[in-house]
Amino acid sequence: MEYQRADTAWMKRSMGLSFHWTDMSVNLDGTQKAYQEAVEAFPVEAFADAVADAGAQHCIFTLTHGKNYFPFPVPLVDEVLPGRTSKRDLAGELMRALKKRGIRFIAYYNHSCNNNDDVAWKTANGYADGPGHDPDRFAGIICGIVQYTAERYGDLIDAWWFDSPYSVDPAGPTNTVSCDLNGWQFPWEKLVACAKSANPDAAVAINSGFIWGDEPYTSQFLYTDHVDYYPGECLDLLYKGTPDAVPGIQETRWCCADSPRWVFNKGTRDAHNGTFAPPQFTDEQLANAFRVNLEADRMITLNVLIDQAGTINPEALAQFKRIRAQFA
Repeated sequence: MEYQRADTAWMKRSMGLSFHWTDMSVNLDGTQKAYQEAVEAFPVEAFADAVADAGAQHCIFTLTHGKNYFPFPVPLVDEVLPGRTSKRDLAGELMRALKKRGIRFIAYYNHSCNNNDDVAWKTANGYADGPGHDPDRFAGIICGIVQYTAERYGDLIDAWWFDSPYSVDPAGPTNTVSCDLNGWQFPWEKLVACAKSANPDAAVAINSGFIWGDEPYTSQFLYTDHVDYYPGECLDLLYKGTPDAVPGIQETRWCCADSPRWVFNKGTRDAHNGTFAPPQFTDEQLANAFRVNLEADRMITLNVLIDQAGTINPEALAQFKRIRAQFA
């Protein structure tokens, strides 16, 4: 059956923010609560107010990144590896709070089987080499988690941003597969179907990363044509996309407003002497990059550091607000 792409008209010229809030996030003072405690304490309304006040039209938020921890109940995860979910439905609360303020929610999802980032998880789910190695079981678990999440939240999820396909499929421009796949193919089309199981108009992107060369660019390689938009990960909003976009697949650009480390973890904090990183770009540079991308009808997202307590980098947030106001 021919793939029916989601309506991504809302993405054209949309300006938004993203946040990598994970089990590795620390507080500004360097302290760190247990993940479930941090989930319970997260200030949803204050966060949503800050995102709305900055003028964001959409928000990308990590459901899981790095290690496989979830800020909401996921029974299948509990079955595979207990202790990785939360009782509080923080994800749902965030979606509803942002929706109430007219902000679209994009769910970031990472299978968390990258190198040795989470050995316990990739061993438990069948990814890792060894006696329990079972790629079909692994894919079934990943697709099951995505389908459960999609059906739990329905149209509260406007889009999905799937990361790290290069750890389960060597076909792309980057290959970080760390187990013996022996020709096995990840079921991309099934994953996309699971993501759309409760909302066919949920847009899907599968990230093939960005590549560095004489002319750095953001990769627009497709693992499957069953996608609706390009993820657009890049180091600079002016990086070109290559190969050229397929007609009908929405282009985007996504880079870090402050630290290219993405997550405010211990290393990021230490690298900036116990504070958030300053903005990477001047207002003039950022305004020019916004102008170029908006004229091309692309969606633009800036990742801004956030600490475990939910405090957003104020300097980077203020800069986004200034630039966003120029294109209101």
